[in-house]
Amino acid sequence: MRIYAYFRIDKLTVKKYNYVDLINYHGYTVPRDRIVIEEVEIDAALELRYKLMNLINYTLKSGDLLLVEGIDSLGSSFKEIIYCINALFKNEIKLVCLEFSKFELNGDVKKIFYHIFKLCSVFEGKVELVKKTGIKKISKAGRPEVLNSNQKEEILKKYKKGKSINSLAKEYFVTRTVIQRLLSNLSIEIDF
Repeated sequence: MRIYAYFRIDKLTVKKYNYVDLINYHGYTVPRDRIVIEEVEIDAALELRYKLMNLINYTLKSGDLLLVEGIDSLGSSFKEIIYCINALFKNEIKLVCLEFSKFELNGDVKKIFYHIFKLCSVFEGKVELVKKTGIKKISKAGRPEVLNSNQKEEILKKYKKGKSINSLAKEYFVTRTVIQRLLSNLSIEIDF
């Protein structure tokens, strides 16, 4: 089994760590020529992470172990992370995410880890779809309306015909305040 380590760094973390010491701290020994460091921003798409893609597609073989510092090393979105995890697991490449655990992801932990990221990927897809289509759920704050629009029109007509606020409130099973507010919002002169 060969061990490789991949670290995504950006301008903020360029000189943050001695990566050999970090690997050793977690109990692994990786030859320097198998430590891959790529300077790329966290929001850079997977296709711009050339070293990672070459590592996954051409260098790593079945039974190899890949160490990553954080899950953000594998992509800029949950969809990309799932793509990388799928590629690794499909090719039987073992994965260790040092931020998560210093142990290889296997068994039930591997299944849960994958399932959580799959759920996040589906959620992220739904959010993107809403953003693309511009569909937004409009929700009103406060209590729900007591009267529907038909009832409001009926109340207005009955009030104009001379029915009192008190009798309208009793008829529609609401308080007088509801009727008064309705008439006030419609700019109707209220007789007290």
